[in-house]
Amino acid sequence: MMKNPLRRRAGGAAIALSALLVVSGCGSSPAEETPAETLPVETVTPEPEWPAGDEKGTLENPYSLGEEIVDGDWTLTVNSVNLDANEQFKAMDSFVGQVPPDPGNTWVFINATFSYNGDEPAEGGTMFSIVNENWTGGFMTDDEYGTTFNSVSTLKPGETKAGPVEDGFTVTENAILQMPVEHANESSMVNVEFNNAEYNHFLVKLD
Repeated sequence: MMKNPLRRRAGGAAIALSALLVVSGCGSSPAEETPAETLPVETVTPEPEWPAGDEKGTLENPYSLGEEIVDGDWTLTVNSVNLDANEQFKAMDSFVGQVPPDPGNTWVFINATFSYNGDEPAEGGTMFSIVNENWTGGFMTDDEYGTTFNSVSTLKPGETKAGPVEDGFTVTENAILQMPVEHANESSMVNVEFNNAEYNHFLVKLD
């Protein structure tokens, strides 16, 4: 798949560092050796930040609903967002529809169309989250609400593993999540984690 020269990756990968220090006397017998000392493991977690600037899909210049997002050979359009989807959720023809949201939360439906236009068969998929008006540009924070059910991907109904798709593949699906009612408004935005294997992020405004 053609790589996107404007790839953005969310930070947050933990780096584990460890060292083993062995102290011993020159020519000492085994009984005189000082036991090995293991230093504590230090974990460094970089602070994730949204890139500065007005590049399309960033905090300063988000996409709009219905606007096509292009990332290499893949395209995705967030068609609509239902921030009060409790009744739509109950109407689902599945036992899942009987699951109420957590207290104080509402179900949210994100309808999106995902397409592939490459020359060679490829796999792909997209996850979604909602970032609220207090979002500071850091992913996986208390101000971001991730997908609970479904993603928009090459995974077809009844399949357990997505297979490669051909040029012209397209699918329209709902991604479902829940979030606090007080943050379920049009000042929030959709975070599109485009093409799971590549981790490219784009923001889509709701108003």
